[in-house]
Amino acid sequence: MFIIVFARVGWLQAVSSADLGRKAVASRTTDRRIEPKRGNILDATGKVLATSIATKTVFIEPQTFQDAEKTLKKKDPDQYQKLQDNMKQLADLLQIKLPDLQSRFNSPRLWVSLGRQLNLDKADVIKRLNIPGVGFSDDGKRVYPMGGLVAPILGVVNLDGFGVEGLELSYDKILYGEKGYISEETDARSGSLLGGIHSYLPPQDGSNLALTIDSNIQYLVDQQLNQIVSEAAPASAIIIVMDPKTGKILAMGDRPSFDPNEYSKFPEPSRRNLGISTQYEPGSTFKIITGSAALEEGTTSPNKTYRDPGYLVVDKQRITNWDSGNSAPGLITFTQGMEQSSNVVLGQVGLELPRDIFFKYIRGFGFGQQTGVDLPGEATGTLLREQKTSRFEQATMSFGQANAVTPLQMVSAISAIANGGTLYKPYVVDQVMDSEGNVTKQYAPTPVRQVISQNTSDQLKLILEKVVTSGTGQLAKVEGYRVAGKTGTAQKVDATGKYSSKDFIASFIGFAPVDVPKFAIIVIVDSPSKGGYHGGEVAAPKFQAIVQQVLAYMNVPPSEVQKGAPLELTPGSAKPQPKPFLPERKPNPGEGVVPDLSGRSMSEVGELLSKQGLRMNFVGSGLAVSQDYPPGKVVMAGTVITVKFEP
Repeated sequence: MFIIVFARVGWLQAVSSADLGRKAVASRTTDRRIEPKRGNILDATGKVLATSIATKTVFIEPQTFQDAEKTLKKKDPDQYQKLQDNMKQLADLLQIKLPDLQSRFNSPRLWVSLGRQLNLDKADVIKRLNIPGVGFSDDGKRVYPMGGLVAPILGVVNLDGFGVEGLELSYDKILYGEKGYISEETDARSGSLLGGIHSYLPPQDGSNLALTIDSNIQYLVDQQLNQIVSEAAPASAIIIVMDPKTGKILAMGDRPSFDPNEYSKFPEPSRRNLGISTQYEPGSTFKIITGSAALEEGTTSPNKTYRDPGYLVVDKQRITNWDSGNSAPGLITFTQGMEQSSNVVLGQVGLELPRDIFFKYIRGFGFGQQTGVDLPGEATGTLLREQKTSRFEQATMSFGQANAVTPLQMVSAISAIANGGTLYKPYVVDQVMDSEGNVTKQYAPTPVRQVISQNTSDQLKLILEKVVTSGTGQLAKVEGYRVAGKTGTAQKVDATGKYSSKDFIASFIGFAPVDVPKFAIIVIVDSPSKGGYHGGEVAAPKFQAIVQQVLAYMNVPPSEVQKGAPLELTPGSAKPQPKPFLPERKPNPGEGVVPDLSGRSMSEVGELLSKQGLRMNFVGSGLAVSQDYPPGKVVMAGTVITVKFEP
């Protein structure tokens, strides 16, 4: 018997001691994940659009609290009462009703969350309450310094730190980084043991994104969107600005929209990116596609004539013009048909194309398929089934009915017309940078295909310029610049499945300058309920306002100068010069000093204000002549400075 006992003891000592030691260490070892810092999102000028700040999660270990509360209640009534008072303060700080907070403190669970994403100042106040069992862990909060600017593109991040919409979703893995962890031996009170086993894998912070979006141009777009809402009270409105030579999206906005800092307060539909998800019949803006195909195939020419009696009968069905109540145009050229936005002329132009050839160009311009933009939620649009398309449907397709497109498809298509015929893949992320600012990936323009020739592009550009100078798009004119564009007034399909006589989508699409296009723009106003409803009267003026201000911002000289005409200063037109000034006081954190903007170009004004964290509102074009805040004034960051420009 003794031999057996001693043998068992020896076995325990010799064989099991190492294993038992490992189990003991494991029982008092704590593993903890370390969250990485999510990368920033910057605009094309380096302004921060999205960043993460350090916050705290506050929690309670109920058993620890309950034990302390019982002890104080028995042994120290004064401290017990102080604890109850501190509980009330905590409830106020966390904006939790006291009974709800008490139920969490009395929970049978080991750990209960009390609040997330607390700013560090509030966490420090809570910590000083010294409530037993209350603890903190590191957390982060995504913030968007420019509020709702670019919101549909940026998207949002959920409470767990993962992107769920927009770029935050499509580039989530790149932005998020990689978690680290720490493993350490702890004592009974969860404190680290000196000399205990300790392993540490540092987190890898997420990469930063630099976008093609220019927040200065985006701000101009947002101004016009707000005006559209105020003046037209539409169901929605969309504006996109694109570089036609590269496919870079310079600005993209819509209404309704939202503030990603408080995204939970906005309904889901207002968080959709309407520029890529809306599918609509484009109406007369689609005539640019019909015209491109016909010019390229040689079935029409700028001066080819067509008879327009105000109507066209196809397969015993009647097609009329948008202004059918006026006198019939009679015999007019293809160019004049585009100027006047004649459905009758374009219906004939479309029918001159073999059906398969027409569909080849429609698909060639990217319709019926995703553009491939680096944003989630893109729609494809819808096309009629080619083999089942009737002659009447082909005629209506020619002026923008029957098929559905997206705004991004349309602005990509007119960009191809503007740049000489090449369709580019649109994109919004220009660079990926590591946390040190080193570029790890540079995105480049991606040509998809050559859709039309340079010759066809040149012909159509001149035709679209005439739409602006003498056709339905005259409200898009910009003095001193050559502008091209096309109006659109599309009837919406009503509940009965028929085209409405009361509900329309007004739009304008175009580019500038005609000879060297710097940008293309689409403006869409869905169901305007105040004022007019034609694209030429509702959308064209907003297009014009953006074109005028962006040309000035980009320092694009007037078209006459581009042609070689000398630029002369008239008497009294000498450039105003900024004067020295002193700030009224030293700015505090979160404040900026208004600079003297006199004589600055729009791009210079934008740069100077952005350095101070300020925003701008442009009036006119040319050089800055006045500003609503005086130089040296200290204002809050984000303040909008209105600057008047004159030639």
